[in-house]
Amino acid sequence: DIDECAIGSHNCSAAETCYNIQGSFRCLSFQCPSNYRKVSDMRCERISCFNYLECQNTPVRITYYQLNFQTNIVVPAHIFRIGPSPAYAGDSIALTITRGNEEGFFSTRRLNAYTGIVYLQRQVSEPKDFLLDVEMKLWRQGTYTTFLAKIYIFITAHAY
Repeated sequence: DIDECAIGSHNCSAAETCYNIQGSFRCLSFQCPSNYRKVSDMRCERISCFNYLECQNTPVRITYYQLNFQTNIVVPAHIFRIGPSPAYAGDSIALTITRGNEEGFFSTRRLNAYTGIVYLQRQVSEPKDFLLDVEMKLWRQGTYTTFLAKIYIFITAHAY
């Protein structure tokens, strides 16, 4: 594997981030939706919400992640862990894949009240890119807070 991002042989624009994968690269663009501000390269935070319902149902934070696996990964494979930090006694989370899992390759599971995982439940036979939206609703002291993880998953051909 040649790291095109490191040696500069990619064709990503200045507005994009180069991400190296086995045998290639991807140009990724991270934009915050309106009413969010960029607080780091991979994170957006909500600026405001106007009523209780909107505050409960729109993510307080959107974070982007990139994962890279080969087609011969053994399933089921835990690929992503999520939970509040710090976690407190009485916390409880619910995880939902809200977008990107139309073919049912992925699923979620709670490990305990405040830790959940995303796992690959079906073998991906061909190289394929996914963008999963995984919503974590945190129940803490009587209110819900929503967090959104946008997870780019690049499945590449395995090297022989």
